[in-house]
Amino acid sequence: MSSQDKIQRNVLLIPERPNSRIFLNAAFFCVLTLSLFTGCATTNDVSSQAGTKLGTIPEVHPELGLGALQGYLGPKALPNSLELIPLPPAAGSAAFAHDEEVAKSTFALRGTPRFALAESDFDLKIPSLVNTFSCALNAQITEENAPYLYTLLRRSFSDLALSTYAAKQHYKRTRPFQQNKEPMGVPQYRAALEKDPSYPSGHTALGSGFALILSEISPDRADALLARGLAYGESRTVVNHHWHSDVVWGRFMGAATVAKLNSDPTFRADLEAARAEVAAVRTKGFPPTRDCQSEAAALALGTQKTDNLIAIDILLEPDQTMIRKSNAANARLRGNFPAGYKLDASHTPHITILQRFVRAKDLDAVNAAVTKVLATERPTELLLKANGYDYAMFGGNAATAYVVERTPELMRLHQKLIDAVTPFSVSNGTAAAFDGTETINLETIAWVETFIPKSSGTNWLPHVTLGVANEDFVKRMKAEPLETFTFKVVGVANYQLGNYGVAAKKLWESAK
Repeated sequence: MSSQDKIQRNVLLIPERPNSRIFLNAAFFCVLTLSLFTGCATTNDVSSQAGTKLGTIPEVHPELGLGALQGYLGPKALPNSLELIPLPPAAGSAAFAHDEEVAKSTFALRGTPRFALAESDFDLKIPSLVNTFSCALNAQITEENAPYLYTLLRRSFSDLALSTYAAKQHYKRTRPFQQNKEPMGVPQYRAALEKDPSYPSGHTALGSGFALILSEISPDRADALLARGLAYGESRTVVNHHWHSDVVWGRFMGAATVAKLNSDPTFRADLEAARAEVAAVRTKGFPPTRDCQSEAAALALGTQKTDNLIAIDILLEPDQTMIRKSNAANARLRGNFPAGYKLDASHTPHITILQRFVRAKDLDAVNAAVTKVLATERPTELLLKANGYDYAMFGGNAATAYVVERTPELMRLHQKLIDAVTPFSVSNGTAAAFDGTETINLETIAWVETFIPKSSGTNWLPHVTLGVANEDFVKRMKAEPLETFTFKVVGVANYQLGNYGVAAKKLWESAK
C-alpha cells in the first residue's frame, strides 16, 4: 500500500463565513480525490483530451462554496510529501529553536495592516485566492473574463492541497499556537485547526503553486507574483498558525506539484488557453480588484523585523521634466561608476521632506497626519526650480543631487510635515528598518537618525538625488555651468528607505 493510500482523514480548513468551522472530513476527502484513491470513483476522464472541456469537471462539495474541481493528477503522479520532505524539526533541535525564533519575531505585527492581510490570506475559497494575486498580476481576473484560467486554478487547487497530506497525517505535528500559547489570527477556527496537522502547510502549497502557475501565464509579472506567493505563505507564521519549517516545506510541495502538473498534457493545454485569456484581459485594461496601495503598505511591514521600525521618507514626487533630467544625469554618473544604482521603480527621483524612524504599527497614523497637512498646504501648486548640483559622501562614494531652490512655501510645508510626524518618530533604528534588497551602510542609518535637527529646518537642502559616482567626477560636474529649469510637484508619498537614502519601496501616496 502506498503512503497516499494510508491517508484516512483530511481536515484541511476551509474558511466559509465568520464564526463557522468548515473543514474537509473523510467523506469530502473521498469526493475531492475521486479516482485518486481506492473506493472513490470518477465519471470524467479528460486525460486524453487536448484540454479541459469547460463545465465537464465535477466540483468538490459545491455546498461549501469552495470552488475546487477534480485535479489533473492521478495517485502515481501526485508528489508524495512523506517521501519528499524531511522529518519536522524535533523539540530541542537547532531547527526547532529557529522555528520558535521566527514565530516570536512576528508577534509585534499584531494589530498592524500586515496582520490584517495575513488574516485575509486565510480564506481559501477560489475567488478570494485568485483575487489575492490581482495586484501582483495588475489585472482583474474573474470566471467570466478568464474561464479557462479559473478552471485551471480550480483543478490545480485539488492537486496542490492533496500534495501535503501524506506527511500531515503521518507526522501529526501540532501548531505553534498550541505550544507557545500566544494569540492567533482568525481565532474562531482554533478548534478546527487543532484537528488539522501543521506540517507541511497546505495554505503555503496553494499560494506558492498559484504564484508559479500565474508566473508561467504572465512571465513579465513573475517577480511580483512570486513575491506575493511568498508572502502568502509567510502569512501563516504571522497569524501563528504554522511554524516556519511548515511554510518552507509547504512551498516545496507547491513547487513539486506544479512541476508534476506541467507534465500533464491537459494541464498544458489549459495553461495555453489561460495565457491567451489573461493577455486579452490585460489588453482591455481591467484594473486590479484589490486596494493595491494598502496591500503594498501592509506587505512592506515584512514579517521578521525584530525592532519593528521602518525608516520612512516623506517626499514630493516631481513631474516628468525633473524625471527626464534626473535620468540623463544618472546615466552620466553610472558611466563613471557602473556599480552605482539606476533610477527606476525602487530608486525613484524625489524631493525628501523628512526622514524618520517610525513604528510599523503607526504607519497609518503617520499617513493620516500627513494627509491633514496636505488639506491646507497644496504642494501640487508649487513651481520649483533646480539651480545646481551638490553631493555628500556616503560609503566612500559621492551621492549626487540637483539642488532645489528653497521658497517660503516649500519651507512652510517642510516644517508642518515635521511637526505632524514628530509624535510618531523614534530613535535607535537599525538596518532592519530599511528595505532589505541590499546592504545598508552605517552612514545611511546615521543620516536618518540625525535628520532632525542636522538636515532639517535651516539646515534643510531640498534636492533630487541622482545617483552615486567618484568624488572627482562629481566635482567636475558641479563646476559645469547648469541651465536652471523649473518643474512641478505631482504628489506626496511615504516610502521605505533603502541604502544611500533612496526611496526604495512605496508605502503610501496621497490622492492626486
